Amino acid sequence: MIGPRRGRCPVVVLALLAGCGGAGEIKDSDGEMELVLPGEDFLATVCFPGAAGLLRCEQQPIRAEDSAEETAAVIIEALIAGPGGTGAAVPVASSADSDEDGELPESIEQLLPALPAGVGLLDVELLDGVAYVDLTAVGVEGGAGGTAGRPAVFLERPAMGLTEELLAVYSLVNSLTANNLGIDRVVLMWNGEQRPTFAGHVDTTRPLMADLSRNAAPGGGI
Repeated sequence: MIGPRRGRCPVVVLALLAGCGGAGEIKDSDGEMELVLPGEDFLATVCFPGAAGLLRCEQQPIRAEDSAEETAAVIIEALIAGPGGTGAAVPVASSADSDEDGELPESIEQLLPALPAGVGLLDVELLDGVAYVDLTAVGVEGGAGGTAGRPAVFLERPAMGLTEELLAVYSLVNSLTANNLGIDRVVLMWNGEQRPTFAGHVDTTRPLMADLSRNAAPGGGI
């Protein structure tokens, strides 16, 4: 199944229309709408996989772009980069987990990038509330540009276990649908094609809706 190819929505300078991929209006913490201009930062909800098997959804400054597709791409790139933009696991502890003296517990959860090393974003398109997210994967051995004259090895998709795959899928879906970008559902694709499964387990033959049961209870910051 090949994902649709469509023209980009025209740029609207002040307020971006959600139905045409706009990102100009963002909900604040009280549920009210506020105008966010292209080029300005807003606090986006990003959901990173946690070592405990649930997603940790926190707010992170994200740059609003000229369209919802471009803003969604920035969010996806942040999920790929991982918490702190390091591309590696980051220890995190909720302030609610500290003891009466404010000391953090010995066991601190690790937050992980949404996708395995070597996965990158090709494109994001938005049509009728459905975001089409096109990903690609490069084998770690070859690297993004190859090593020692050896070309990069492009994979059909990375290998993942069931839990890792579920967290990756809903890290993307729950994050993209949480930010008032006009995205209600997400179609996940690899190299321009919609596959029967994401990486062998999760059915991706249909647009996916958010699954909030995958999110951990709100805690402290990343």
